[in-house]
Amino acid sequence: MIQLNYSILLLEIFLHNFNLVGSVLLVVPTFVNSNIETKNKLTRSTSSRFLTKNDVVGLGPNSKLLKQYKESLVKLSQVQWEAAVGLMLGDSSLQTQNNGKTFRMKFEWGDRSKIYIDHVFNLFDEWVLSEPHKKIRFSPAGNKVINWGFQTISHEAFNVLAQLFLNQRTKSISIDLIKNHLTPRGLAYWFMDDGGKLDYNKNSKNKSVVLNTQSFKDKEVEIMSQQIMEKFNLDCEVRSNKRKKIIVIKSSSYSTFLLLIDPYILSEMRYKLP
Repeated sequence: MIQLNYSILLLEIFLHNFNLVGSVLLVVPTFVNSNIETKNKLTRSTSSRFLTKNDVVGLGPNSKLLKQYKESLVKLSQVQWEAAVGLMLGDSSLQTQNNGKTFRMKFEWGDRSKIYIDHVFNLFDEWVLSEPHKKIRFSPAGNKVINWGFQTISHEAFNVLAQLFLNQRTKSISIDLIKNHLTPRGLAYWFMDDGGKLDYNKNSKNKSVVLNTQSFKDKEVEIMSQQIMEKFNLDCEVRSNKRKKIIVIKSSSYSTFLLLIDPYILSEMRYKLP
């Protein structure tokens, strides 16, 4: 709609010959597109709703736009949540920079798992503002070791994971975590993240697989093993590995285990399967 407005201008005319100043009022029409004005006001008032990740990449932690972007994020999607539970059971960790007000997830894997880390990066895309970065170090034997890592933004969406996996800032598990929160998708990510064959001999017929749980207390590993058996009908046992406890899913349950994780495991990570 085109709206007609009037602007009143005062034109002072100096009449030199008559030594007289006359004042003349002129009414000048101006045209305003009211639809454009309304649209601009709407855009200004709701701009934060349309912020994308690309709008905030590279901004400082105190940026108003970054704050608005974080406020536009509410919680993890169902797929992200299920994967996050499995990843936390593996090598992923949680960090806080504000005494537990918010948390962020941190990921790191070896160079052989670069495709996997890119997959996880894309899975948590809106929560991550920096590309995976390469870390190079040298082992005590002088061998070059390459790792890749990245982290999410700090956000209240990760606080639920902290409640499930942290006890006095130490990695732990809550009661019934496996029973209530681990799904087949989560089990697949746990295996891709920190699982593998029990027997790596090339000609081995052993179909047992291992979930490396060395970062948890012995009692917690026992609880997890028991709940895996009950929830997924998998025959498990707890064994010692370098004075730490690990979970072994026996050969007799391999077909059941594979059926559970097969829809979610990446083709590039199938080398871990027996």
